[in-house]
Amino acid sequence: MAFLRRSSLKSFLATTCVAASMVFTPLSAQACTSFVLTAGDGSPVYGRTMEFGIETRSGVSLIPKGYTYAAQTGADAPMSWTAKHNVIAMNAFDDPTLVSDGMNEAGMAGGILYFPGFADYAESSAETADREMAPGDFLYWALANFETVDQVKKAVEAGEVVVVGVKLEALGAVPPFHYTLHDKDGNSIVIEPVDGGLKVFDNPTQIMTNSPGFEWHLTNLRNFVNLSPVNKDSAQALEKTVNSFGQGSGWLGLPGDPTPPSRFIRAASFVASVKTGDTAEDALRATAHVLNNFDIPVGWIQPGAAQQGGEDSADDYTQWSVMADMKNGAYYVRSHDAMAFNSISFGDFQDGATEIVSYTLPERPAFVPLSSLQQ
Repeated sequence: MAFLRRSSLKSFLATTCVAASMVFTPLSAQACTSFVLTAGDGSPVYGRTMEFGIETRSGVSLIPKGYTYAAQTGADAPMSWTAKHNVIAMNAFDDPTLVSDGMNEAGMAGGILYFPGFADYAESSAETADREMAPGDFLYWALANFETVDQVKKAVEAGEVVVVGVKLEALGAVPPFHYTLHDKDGNSIVIEPVDGGLKVFDNPTQIMTNSPGFEWHLTNLRNFVNLSPVNKDSAQALEKTVNSFGQGSGWLGLPGDPTPPSRFIRAASFVASVKTGDTAEDALRATAHVLNNFDIPVGWIQPGAAQQGGEDSADDYTQWSVMADMKNGAYYVRSHDAMAFNSISFGDFQDGATEIVSYTLPERPAFVPLSSLQQ
């Protein structure tokens, strides 16, 4: 995408800012961040961190095409589908079918991100019972059935699915989710449950974080059009030449806190400026470096008194990060305790497989002596 090569956020924002109005209420939020970097040859790489205040007990699932899944609504005859595509997924809460992030063999990737205070799901009804699904079902439905974000958009806007507020037992509550999807052609959308229905937004930024809603984040970008990766030259002040201190003066004013609005702006600063290289492999390296900037160690975000005993009663931290090479069908994951990325690809699926294969995330590795790598 051309905007990845721009030297200033000003031109980047000119094509992405749209008018929006939404009341912002202070909220606690899990600090997930997602974005796409595109290599010079057009190869898109999706990157995402997953932060949460309780252990999500995540692993990797290989869900084969032909797998039949029933929506987790508790209905006697729930909506179901048979997967058209193999899906590599990050699962959650020891459930191999609870897909919180992933990529399908058609090169579409995306994730579930927390959306507290703003998610407004549809009410269940007899008229929509055969199209209803739980909030945690939506991402797998999209990855299992479609090849492009445009196909997902058309299906959602045609009312083919209705997401209803069903409690997720692992959380003991209805989870507030919104969804981001990207395809290998460089197109991106955000899907949010608002006003009792699903609303789809084209996402030219290819960035998403948490609350408030997506349109609010686009509007907030306008507050930062002055930012640039280019260092500021000296200036004249009070008949004196004034020089900046060191490097990075073009980013002076870039928010550094871990709130969702600030992370969206920081992600935009990287997407608009990072040199991604010529190939998917180059873009993967760049994506890993950008993900490092959103990694949250245990203790940096701690629950306030009002949150003690609730779902946010533990420190919010980065439990895992992933990258998806959408052109070449490779998915990469690292965990909090094992910071090196491990890869998995669609070549790991067995021909004719009908059952899900699950992998646990790597345990804390021993540090490798540098001398052992010199042989």
